[in-house]
Amino acid sequence: MFQSIRPLPNPSMGGHWRGNSFQFGLIAEHVVSIRYLFYPHFFPQLEGNQALLSDVQLDTSYQFGDVWGWEAEFSGSAEEHMVYLIQLQEKDGNTKFVFDPFARESFGGEHWGRPIGFVVDEEDFRLSVISRPKSKVFHGMRRLPVLRQETPTDELTASRPHRPHHPLEQSVIYECHVRGMTNSPSISVSGSSQSGTYRGLVECIPYLKALGVTAIELLPVFDFDENERIITDAEIEHTVLNYWGYSPLLFFAPKQNYASDVVNPVREFKAMVDKFHEADLEIWLDVVFNHTAEFGDNGYADHFKLLAPDQWYLREKDGSYKNYSGCGNTLNCAHPTTRRMIRDCLIYWSHVMGVDGFRFDLASILNRDSAGDIMDFPQLLWELRHEPSLKNIKLISEPWDAAGAYELGKAAEFADWTEWNDQFRDKVRRAVRGDEGMMEGLKESILGSPNIFGSVEKGRKRSLNFVTSHDGMTLMDLVSYSEKHNEANGEENRDGHSADFSDNCGTEGVTDDPEILSLRFRKLRMFHCLLQLSNGIPMLLGGDEFGRTQQGNNNAYCHDSALTWLDWNLTEQNSVLLAFTRRMIAFRKQHAPFLFSEKSKYKW
Repeated sequence: MFQSIRPLPNPSMGGHWRGNSFQFGLIAEHVVSIRYLFYPHFFPQLEGNQALLSDVQLDTSYQFGDVWGWEAEFSGSAEEHMVYLIQLQEKDGNTKFVFDPFARESFGGEHWGRPIGFVVDEEDFRLSVISRPKSKVFHGMRRLPVLRQETPTDELTASRPHRPHHPLEQSVIYECHVRGMTNSPSISVSGSSQSGTYRGLVECIPYLKALGVTAIELLPVFDFDENERIITDAEIEHTVLNYWGYSPLLFFAPKQNYASDVVNPVREFKAMVDKFHEADLEIWLDVVFNHTAEFGDNGYADHFKLLAPDQWYLREKDGSYKNYSGCGNTLNCAHPTTRRMIRDCLIYWSHVMGVDGFRFDLASILNRDSAGDIMDFPQLLWELRHEPSLKNIKLISEPWDAAGAYELGKAAEFADWTEWNDQFRDKVRRAVRGDEGMMEGLKESILGSPNIFGSVEKGRKRSLNFVTSHDGMTLMDLVSYSEKHNEANGEENRDGHSADFSDNCGTEGVTDDPEILSLRFRKLRMFHCLLQLSNGIPMLLGGDEFGRTQQGNNNAYCHDSALTWLDWNLTEQNSVLLAFTRRMIAFRKQHAPFLFSEKSKYKW
């Protein structure tokens, strides 16, 4: 199958198939040989086993420091696409199987909520598909990389629509979940193959255009394993999954079962982006570069842990994993290997996939040094902002982490990033609730938080204003519940923030009292008004424009149900609120030239 196999110094990471040429690159420490095993792509037959198609054995002549690289030509007829895995042989003779962390497509996540895995017979290398046990750790492979012929980037970009490039200060953001947007029975695509997919999201474009937003910010679409932590509890009557997706398994591969055509997720994602660009809408992604799906000491070992753990992770002297992310491990963003991966990943998703902006989850972790300490200067953020290939890409920081780091204003000042402004969120919530002494804080928030960002002018581009996001209560719940109600999460209501600054307006939860309902909707209109008329960039949580509820749950990360799916029936039930939101967005956009433009003669 392969001929003219030869070492390749300085390879691109991952596997690449261009014409009849193959190139592979991998970072691996403490191994004496590597074996690549290739199999035919066998979806949808997810049963039985597959015989080895071909293999390539590498000795240390293919090793360049800690980088292994090789290239070859293809002989004979080629499969349309193949899957492969990697066997590592260590100095003591032990062998381990890993999947390539730089894969751009994956196999094994075709069906949402169906945990499958792959195991290899070490005698004849037959590959078997199994149903994974419902436990935290599976000792096998959760995914296999897919290898298919690539189209040159210049050919791809030549035929794609022009990017919108909306000025940051005139942007209006809509945060949403790919699956949640179109999985409810209340929308026309529900129940079809497009339900909960990239293709289904395209059907929402007319609605989003009518609403007036300029960009959608998608919760994570890097491949993740929704079945990583399955909890089945008779009391909560449902299976707890990782619905949000803040647990990246493969940074370069789009979530497979978000595609209606699960064999071609890359093609479908790019087609979605193109449709949004044709409609003058940008696509932003919520990205996670603070930890991975391998978790901590007792977690999975898929790739990074087995290849070069000290390059990828922050570790204690005893080898245990430092946990600044709250998820068991922390990426070592001070190491050149990790920094290069992050840069290359952003370039790939922006140049090849067409993404216009990135919001960085727990971004303070990107500013921790190799010991885990916070650095005075955010070097990595500065490097990314000054990377020529990312010149016109929006970069947004969530300026804190799960270990107490809080750096609001730092990335904006030193690296010219935009930042999620939680001070705006909390001050506006408290002011609308009626807390005493909040007028000065409300004034600062409306002005764009010059007390944080240095001036009104700087706040215009640096303060991303929001009242709600995926993480917390919905806007309707802020005025309907005084306490969080996370019992359905299976953690006895211990999880989630306790300081929501919410107020139920007289009755906890659902009511038909006209006075309470009137007060709630007045407050909702006030929230929308303050969000759209404040200096900075407004972000709206999907569904807040028509009064979506999560029944008081402020941490719905684990629910793939009507609790998190947008109920489009509410667009009619709460049509007055939706119309008001549209008018507020239209007012902001209509008056942006003198309200939010650097060229305006009017000053705040």
